[in-house]
Amino acid sequence: MNPYPTLSGETLVVPIVGDPIAQVKSPDGITREFAARGCAGVVVPMQISGDHLDALIAGLTPSGSIGGLIATVPHKFGVARHCGTLTDRAAFLGSVNVARRNADGTWHGDQVDGAAYVSAVRANGGDPAGRRVLQIGAGGA
Repeated sequence: MNPYPTLSGETLVVPIVGDPIAQVKSPDGITREFAARGCAGVVVPMQISGDHLDALIAGLTPSGSIGGLIATVPHKFGVARHCGTLTDRAAFLGSVNVARRNADGTWHGDQVDGAAYVSAVRANGGDPAGRRVLQIGAGGA
């Protein structure tokens, strides 16, 4: 089985924005997961400075081909400002690392760094209940 979707006019593009961006490893894994779930989507890393983030999001938002947004350093707070709605945790943190479309075309943001960490601990047999953790280098988490 081909781990990547066949690109077509129906392919959804999910930019992952960051500065720097060369270090990200997630575009490959997420694109493979999309394909495994039958979703014609591709994650594309996009280098963008903070000075140009607002213009980029303003330009991407009208496109129906943009299926979501992923933010890495230093743009987790900047992407949050572009969200019409936020989960409670994203609102509390003022930070977003994933965003999807609302029915009205605006963005709905969430911050899943901490939840992903806890999920990984549990998946590896750990129990984080009642424990304290220092998470370093996790952006807005």
